[in-house]
Amino acid sequence: MSPSPPSLELNPSARISIHDHEQPPSFLVEAPIKGASFSSVRVGAENLPGAHAFLCSILIDGRQDVQIGEREAVELQQIGLFAPADSMPQAVDYQFPQRDLAHGKPLLGRPGTGDPHERSVTPPCALRIPTEWPEQTLRFERHHHDSVWAPVRIADHGDADLRSDSRRAEVPAPDPTLDTQATHAHFEREGFAVLENLLPAEHVAELGRYFQALAAQGFLSCSEDRGSRRHTAHNHPVANFWHDQLNERVSQLAGRRTKPSYTFVSLYLAGGDLFWHTDRPPCEYTITLLLDYAPLAADHRSPWALRLKGRDGTIHALHQRVGEALIFKGRELRHGREMLPDGHRSASLLFHFVNEDYDGVME
Repeated sequence: MSPSPPSLELNPSARISIHDHEQPPSFLVEAPIKGASFSSVRVGAENLPGAHAFLCSILIDGRQDVQIGEREAVELQQIGLFAPADSMPQAVDYQFPQRDLAHGKPLLGRPGTGDPHERSVTPPCALRIPTEWPEQTLRFERHHHDSVWAPVRIADHGDADLRSDSRRAEVPAPDPTLDTQATHAHFEREGFAVLENLLPAEHVAELGRYFQALAAQGFLSCSEDRGSRRHTAHNHPVANFWHDQLNERVSQLAGRRTKPSYTFVSLYLAGGDLFWHTDRPPCEYTITLLLDYAPLAADHRSPWALRLKGRDGTIHALHQRVGEALIFKGRELRHGREMLPDGHRSASLLFHFVNEDYDGVME
C-alpha cells in the first residue's frame, strides 16, 4: 500500500478480504482498534466512499501513487486500517509460569513428540495448543487429580539440565474421581454446584490479565446486546486449550458422556447487566470461571452475584471468588445479573458442554 499520511501508519494486525463478485467490488476490513474493540466493517462505495476508493486504487488497480486526502484518512482510521503511531494496537503474549527443574514437581512433555520430558502417560484429550504458543519450549504440569495439563516454561539452564534424571520421576496414575460425593449430590439435586480448583491459580491470574490486555488493545469484540455491556471472545484459542480438558469432569458430574461445544470470554463493563434467561441448545452444561473482579468485597468474593432460579423457585445469589467456578444447567435454570456498579470490572470465562449424542449447532 502507498504511504499513509504522516500522522498515520498501517495497522499490521488488520486483515482485508476482497469481495470481487460484486461490481464495484467491496472489501471486508477486520482490525483491532486500541481503546475500542475489534472492528469488522464491509467497505463499499455507498457507506465509506473515501476508504473504498483508496482500496480499489491499491488492491484492484494496483496503483502505487495514491494520495490520501483528509476524508480518506478519517475513514481509514475509522475502520482501523490506519492508526496514529501512539495508538497502534500492540500484540499481547500469554505469560507462562516459569519453572526451574529443581522445583520438585515432575514436568511432562507431550507424548509422541520425542521430547526429553516425555512419559508413558497420555493427556486427558488431544491438546489444542494455540498456534501462537511456543510449543517447543513448553512443558506441562498435571493439575487436579491429573485431569488437566497446565503449560509452563522451564528456566533456561541449557540442554544438559533438560535431560537430567529429574525427568524420570514417576508419575502417579490419574485419580478417576474429580469431585466429592457432596458436589455430585448437590449438582444432581439442584442442577448447579461450585467447583474448586478448576484451573491452576497462576493461570487464572494470567487469563484475567491476558484477556483484559487484549480488550485494551482492541482485539476483543464489544457487545451491548440487551443491556449486557461487555468485551467478548468466542472460541478463543487460549480458552479452547482448557475447554477439552474439562470434559471428563463435566461427564462425571452429569452422570453421562458429554462433549465440549464452545467457549466464551465475557469482560463486563460498568453499567451493563445480564438479563434473566435460559441458554441455547449448545449450552446444556455451563462452567463459569471468575478470572478477575475489582473491587472485591471484604470476604474476597465478587459482590456482583450470578443469580440462579432454583428448581424449587428459590433465587440463589452466588458470589464467586477469583478462580472459583460454578457449573450449572443453563438450559433448565433461569439466570442473570443485576447492573454492574460504576467503577467495577468483572471477567469470566465460560465453558459450554452438551450431551455426547447431541447433534445440533455447537456455537
